[in-house]
Amino acid sequence: SSGINAEYGGNGNKDTWREWFSFPYVKNPELNPIFEPYFQQIWSATLHMSLQNFISTVLDAVPLPALLQWKDNTFDETEEKHQLQKELSVLKMKLQDKSTTEEGGLPGKQVTLTRSDLDIAEDFYIISAGRSPDTVRSPISERGSSRARNGTFTILNHKDYTEHTTPLTFAQFSCEGMFCATSDANGVLKVWTFSPEIKTLHSFVMKSGVFALHWARKIDKLLYVGTGDGKIKIVNISNRKISQELCHPTEGLRVISLASNLMATNLVSSATDPSYTRAEVVVWDCKTRELLQHLEITPCPSPVTSTHYNHNGNLLVSGAKDGMIRVYADYQCIMGWQAHEAPLHTVKFSVDENSVFSYCADGTLTQWRLYPMSQMMHSITINSDPSLCETLHFGCDFALDSEGKFLIAARGTQAAIYSIEGGIAEDSVLPSQGGLVTAVDWHVPYSTRLCLAATVTGIARITGLLN
Repeated sequence: SSGINAEYGGNGNKDTWREWFSFPYVKNPELNPIFEPYFQQIWSATLHMSLQNFISTVLDAVPLPALLQWKDNTFDETEEKHQLQKELSVLKMKLQDKSTTEEGGLPGKQVTLTRSDLDIAEDFYIISAGRSPDTVRSPISERGSSRARNGTFTILNHKDYTEHTTPLTFAQFSCEGMFCATSDANGVLKVWTFSPEIKTLHSFVMKSGVFALHWARKIDKLLYVGTGDGKIKIVNISNRKISQELCHPTEGLRVISLASNLMATNLVSSATDPSYTRAEVVVWDCKTRELLQHLEITPCPSPVTSTHYNHNGNLLVSGAKDGMIRVYADYQCIMGWQAHEAPLHTVKFSVDENSVFSYCADGTLTQWRLYPMSQMMHSITINSDPSLCETLHFGCDFALDSEGKFLIAARGTQAAIYSIEGGIAEDSVLPSQGGLVTAVDWHVPYSTRLCLAATVTGIARITGLLN
């Protein structure tokens, strides 16, 4: 008896547990100040998310059963080939890193390289295919690797993709980083690869223009394209054609934002009219291609310009033209706040998903804490010229790296890298590409970083960085 009293309320713990012992006898506990927080939707959503994160962490640590390791054999390229291509890319970066040091020869000797290590690695790839390296060197512009030290990073090399003739509107790596997709102001969409050499794989022309672009997560073969006639075209990279189209139910709209969850089961699309007076956000089933529901925009409907899922697809954050950030759980709005007076361009969850980054039309990049809601953590002005910010708003204004340590942002004629650990501070600036940067993205394979920046000159540049 004394042991029970000591554990459940005796000897100093009585006040802690007394209310909970009385819980079954309290009428309307949701109105009681002690129990009221546990009846709010935000608490249940937080609990649900924490449990999901815990389960995901545990499952990630458990070896995958052999049956679940089965891969779809309908891919044109096997998983082994993808892995070899990734390893080749990493080896090229490591070779270039070695050339920046004076280590690599015998003691007391310094190695002098007459050709870039990247070209040598490519030659091995070409020779293995039974071709002569001197006769198949890529005609696409590949400017030399300056290997300049820039903040935290060393610039290893860069490659320019020059197949577009008008300003680029979007540029994105595929989820595994094997492909790039770029679109321009004429509605030309190109899918290309950069390793071992730059090569255009597919070209499409969207007559109504490209207003949104999104790679399916975890599936490199599917690309979603939002067009000016309110359609979502699903491009299958494997068979090189548009496999299906989804159409927004309201006529006269254009699709301006797309996001898919982790397993590519759901797709969220946002559409508005050219004057941005109407708003429609729809959730689609990616397998059946059916419309599941309309997403409610409260308190006042405003065109949603950006959407982003968290890692398991349970939460969705949106940024709208009214400057509000809204967070959805199971497609029900659980929180929202006035983040900016100016329209929002891009919003993204942080890697740890405890905060949200937002970029708005006045050129301000801000980090917001989710719990407690809407607390500003850090803010920095990326572009101070409002007209420049509006010009730059084509694709993604910023992108986070997979480790949550850095982000890359479009800043005038340059792409700048910012450290986001303990604040937002400029770390590195990539060399100018000679025109305004309209979209940025990056991929982080192993110890290297591949940055992608698109410009109004129609050039998309991939820059290799070593941390």
